[in-house]
Amino acid sequence: MNRVYKEEKSNYLRTFFKENHVGVVHSKFDHSLNIKLGKQLVHVSDTLEPLSAFGIKANDEKIHSLLKAVEIGDFVSCQNQVLTFYNSLNKIALVIELETLAETDLKLVPFDAHPQLIEETVFFKELMDIPVQMQTGLPMSAKTTKYLENLRHYPTYALTANEQSVIINHFLGRGIGLTPSGDDFLIGYTSLLILFNQQHEWLRRLQQLVRSGKTTDISLAYLNCLLEGGVNENIKELLDLFYSEDQQILKKKIERMRLFGHTSGTDTLLGIVTGTEAMNHTEKNSRGI
Repeated sequence: MNRVYKEEKSNYLRTFFKENHVGVVHSKFDHSLNIKLGKQLVHVSDTLEPLSAFGIKANDEKIHSLLKAVEIGDFVSCQNQVLTFYNSLNKIALVIELETLAETDLKLVPFDAHPQLIEETVFFKELMDIPVQMQTGLPMSAKTTKYLENLRHYPTYALTANEQSVIINHFLGRGIGLTPSGDDFLIGYTSLLILFNQQHEWLRRLQQLVRSGKTTDISLAYLNCLLEGGVNENIKELLDLFYSEDQQILKKKIERMRLFGHTSGTDTLLGIVTGTEAMNHTEKNSRGI
């Protein structure tokens, strides 16, 4: 199946873009950059990148030219749904009319039906074949291993509010990079809880700890989206296939996720695998299997 590359924006930013903001270029990458408008990060990328939960995608040629023209700290304004980038000489480098971008819904919606047992799905079988724990950037320790095992059985075996907070705090900000591996893991794991409507207590604990600002600006932006059910396009596309029978497409989506970032993709997959195992235990327990 060929991908359709289009200019688009995340629905998470709908209300934000209705107001006027000023800010700066926050960080730069090979195919994208982050801008900070007030307290909000916005990820601006070419169409080859997965749409960020807090992002927009624009014409490849224009984005590549923009990346050459601006540096970290250069001025950006968002006025009347028009995003304007300025270079270090205060010359306009790019204008993006936000109303021309298609809006994409990246919010996870809990399943309203479960057509088959989790362990019988193609999704479950494919995930269980991935050696993600060997490939993750998450620093492994006896405590990390213990907490992973706890999470594989939550919420079947309930964790107290304090135990949840201790585990979340352990993973939050753990690892190196602009999005530490522990944060990517939490995003993958929490996404599964949301899909199976098991997230409420967990999200309360997560929200309290996210407010502590323990991790990086970029991770905080992702986690704040997650608290409202928003995730990156590659996560949403993969989880939308949870009950799919199409093994070939599933393999492609898993591989796309695995290759994302340095270890972000495998760290997120480890969270998804752990969350899927947890939901499988919960389902079997509820059915007396």
